[in-house]
Amino acid sequence: MKDKFLLTDFVTEQIFSIVRWIFLIVSVIVFYYPPIATIVNFNLHTFNYLLIFGFTYITIAQVALWLASGNNTIFNLLMKTGILFDYIALIWLLILTGGVTSPVFPIAYLLVIHSTIYWGILGTAISCSLMAVTYSVLFWISLPLPNLSIVIFLLNLVFLLVIGFFGALIVNRERHHHKLQYVYKDLVVRDYLTGLYNHRHFQETLKVYLSGTNKTEMAVVLADIDNFKSINDTHGHVNGDKVLMKIGEILQHSIPSSLGNAFRYGGEEFAIIFQTADNEKIIPCLEKVYKELREVQFTSENGSFSVTMSFGLFSNQQGISNQVDIVRRADKLLYKAKHNGKNQAIFDCGTVIRG
Repeated sequence: MKDKFLLTDFVTEQIFSIVRWIFLIVSVIVFYYPPIATIVNFNLHTFNYLLIFGFTYITIAQVALWLASGNNTIFNLLMKTGILFDYIALIWLLILTGGVTSPVFPIAYLLVIHSTIYWGILGTAISCSLMAVTYSVLFWISLPLPNLSIVIFLLNLVFLLVIGFFGALIVNRERHHHKLQYVYKDLVVRDYLTGLYNHRHFQETLKVYLSGTNKTEMAVVLADIDNFKSINDTHGHVNGDKVLMKIGEILQHSIPSSLGNAFRYGGEEFAIIFQTADNEKIIPCLEKVYKELREVQFTSENGSFSVTMSFGLFSNQQGISNQVDIVRRADKLLYKAKHNGKNQAIFDCGTVIRG
């Protein structure tokens, strides 16, 4: 339930975009709607220009936000320029609505919160300092002022700094908490020895693929280190662990994350889920694994030794939805590779790669 209230930076920026539109509409009502405009009597001298500036900026920002979906470069540029334009619009609005005693000064709190969300303590320090200096300049050029205006100025300044300080603490705490959650979650799904995802995450990932519409655009590989028991018996379990660690390292940088993920299935067994069933993309990955295995030599008190692996690959082009059935088919192909002499990868289409 708690996770439902965790917002991404993109969603947060969408919310701020909606808030800008609300403020724009409210400003038009306050400045132009006669029953309210005659009461507040704000300066209309340059408001038309501010309105054009605000409408143009918010529209461009809204379009850019739609285009920024999935594009970090556009989003980061939008975020930075957004805070800058918010600052310009706010100062302009303060000047038109009474300067030091402007009733719209609380918008400055949103500006500080906005910059704090993205830049943490540094954002707070910069936005609070810039806003405090600008507000102080407005105060200075407005002198002399009534005592009440001076009190309002001091209170606004104090509240700005206090809200900025506590906002920075809250954001910093939440980010630290979120980071810890990520670390704990990663520990749950990752195998400590090899650095690969574990069996549990393999089953969860496979389930996600099979519940989607891309069942035929995937392939499952089961792999096994050949003669691993004799390696442990001859060279010891410590060196056996070193072999497992090296295999994990090889699989990690031989399989691009854009194509798939490797898992430690259990013991000396590994698994790979490819996000494609195209053998022309999969074969180079397995060939790279074999190439690196040929180049690795392990040493122990009983001499040096090398390692080979066998693979069985099942591409789910029939669109099978049963996890157990898919794993069983890949396992049969792995068994066939072991039975046929090991150190080879056998595909369900009949393709064989030898190590």
